[in-house]
Amino acid sequence: MNTKILSLFACCAIVSTNALALDYRADNWTFKLDADGMVGFLEPKTDKPIFINDWDVKAQIFYNFNNAQRFGAVYSIDADCVDDKEYIHDAFVLFEDHDYGRAEFGLTHSIARKMGLGLPDVGYLRINNKSILHKKLDLKRVLISDTTATTGHETLRLNLATRSTEYGQYGLSFSGGGDDYNYAIDGAFKIKQPHGKLKSAYYVAVAYIDNPKNYEENSFSPHVTADWRGQIAMGVNLQYNSFIWGTSARMIYDKDPIAKTADGFIAGTGVSYDLLQSSISLNYLFSDTNVWNHRDKITHEKLGGDYVHTILASFRYKYTEKTAVFMSAGYTATTPFFAVGIRTGF
Repeated sequence: MNTKILSLFACCAIVSTNALALDYRADNWTFKLDADGMVGFLEPKTDKPIFINDWDVKAQIFYNFNNAQRFGAVYSIDADCVDDKEYIHDAFVLFEDHDYGRAEFGLTHSIARKMGLGLPDVGYLRINNKSILHKKLDLKRVLISDTTATTGHETLRLNLATRSTEYGQYGLSFSGGGDDYNYAIDGAFKIKQPHGKLKSAYYVAVAYIDNPKNYEENSFSPHVTADWRGQIAMGVNLQYNSFIWGTSARMIYDKDPIAKTADGFIAGTGVSYDLLQSSISLNYLFSDTNVWNHRDKITHEKLGGDYVHTILASFRYKYTEKTAVFMSAGYTATTPFFAVGIRTGF
């Protein structure tokens, strides 16, 4: 089936079932089904508008041993993996202990990605995770699109994380045995200060991928083959009343990469403000790739390095807790754009 038709059908189905939140409990069993979707248009310059969509469906089943421990399984699918002709985003089992934490095993994102702090953004163009904006505009420029470290989600993985408390969390992730790399390991910790007028959160993560082979971080990123890849990511979020300010950055280093490379760094900052049912945000991101292997500007350009500035302003109005319309405008890599859409879910 054409992926655009499938995506539109999924979004329409989510809209039509918006009021039917599924959460079924029987004895020690719990079943949950969550879904949300977005449809809209993205117009670069004055060209023909581009249809955009984003949706995800997640099914979860748990067996509760008692009030403190449970075992479960999770399956999810979303628009991004369907676009890549894959039909699993998450498929893993888990064990949770209320006092100690959580263990996951299967196909899922690493701890570094799951615990990441992105930029405050009220639009739905996914600037914090596999950007729809950069994917659809097809800029033909090498860039790192988001500031959260990752080692993918398509290889069997073990995630271990402490219980998330109001003061923070930390965790480790191990994966290996796939075609993309020999093995990968990452760790992250988050510290929070949730009390007082000024609330804060801090995030640090490191990640190591051994011998990436044709590894693809995003569908619009070059495939990476190198001896190893290392990453460091950091983020800070501050909230004062209805204002949220965030800044984050990620550095990627590839050891002896082959062909066009995609390492370098990205840094960004942003602010959002909520007023009743309306929200606005403004974000700036700067990406530079192949910064470790050039000695001068000419060599930098020959090796494929590039600078990409992205500015994004967004407005959102919530009709209900789950249904909202949004508008976004800005430019990236000197390409101005405008986007509009609606998002809903259950």
